[in-house]
Amino acid sequence: MTSRTSLAAGTLALSLLTGCSALTTRSASNPTSSSTTSPATTPAARMAQSGIAEKVGSQPRTQSKGGAMVVAVTNAVIPSGIVTASERAVSAVRGLDRHASANPLLVVVPRDDADFKKYTGTEPGSQLASTVTRGGTLPFVVVAPWTVRHANDVAARETLAHEAFHALTLEKLRETRPLWLLEGWAEYVGQKLVPQAPHKRTDIRPHLPSDEELRGANAADAYYVAFTFARFLRETYGNGAVMAFYTDAVTTTTDIETLAQRHFHKGLTQLETDYDAWYPTFR
Repeated sequence: MTSRTSLAAGTLALSLLTGCSALTTRSASNPTSSSTTSPATTPAARMAQSGIAEKVGSQPRTQSKGGAMVVAVTNAVIPSGIVTASERAVSAVRGLDRHASANPLLVVVPRDDADFKKYTGTEPGSQLASTVTRGGTLPFVVVAPWTVRHANDVAARETLAHEAFHALTLEKLRETRPLWLLEGWAEYVGQKLVPQAPHKRTDIRPHLPSDEELRGANAADAYYVAFTFARFLRETYGNGAVMAFYTDAVTTTTDIETLAQRHFHKGLTQLETDYDAWYPTFR
C-alpha cells in the first residue's frame, strides 16, 4: 500500500518551498499480480477487480468520467471536485506513460476515518490519500476525509495525480523497487498536472534517498530530492528514456543498475554524481 500524507498544507509547491508537506510514507513490499482482465465497463465490475465490492455495499453511489470510476458507500457524498480531479489525473498519467494500465482508475470516497481505515487498513492521520495494492487484485485509491472536504484545493488535485500514477503503473509490479523511483516519478506526475513554480532548496543534499529516509521523520526532504532526481533525468534524457526505464523497473525483475545502464548508459553512482552537479541549475 502506498499513502500520501500531509504535514502541512499538502501541496507539492509547499514541499518544494518549505519541506513541510510531504507527502508520504509508502511501501512497494507487496507487489501485485499482473492483470489479465479486460478493462471494466461498470463500477461494479471494477470494484470486483479490486476485491472491495462487499465493503462498499449493495447500493453504492458511483460516478464515472474519463477513465475514472469514483465510488462511495450509501450516504457518502462524492464531491464534483474529486470526480474532475480523478479524470484529469488519468489523462495526465496516460499522457506521460503510454504503458499505463487501460483499466479504469478506481477512487473510493469514505464517509469518515473509520471508512478510510476499513479500506486501507490504516488510520488516516495526516494522509491525503492512499493507493492500496494487494496481490491478485487491481490497485485502487482511497481519498482521506480531509481531501474529500477540500476536493477543489490544489493539494487534492495534485494528490490524485500522484496516486493515479501509482494505481495505473503498479498494476504489474513484479519486484520490490526503491521508493526514490516509485515516489520520485509519482511526485513529478502530480506536479505536471498541477504546475507550481519550483523552488530550489539550499538546505538539502542532492542524493538518492533511502527507503528509510522516505519513511522517516524527515520524509519531506527525501520526497523533495526524489522528485528533483526524476526531474534531472527527464531534463537530461527526455521523457521517452525515463519512462522506458520506469516501465522496465516495474514490469520486469531486472536489477536497477542494469536498467540504468540500458536506458541512460550510466550506472546509478555516475547518475547520482551528475544529479549533484545539475542541482545548482535547478530553478
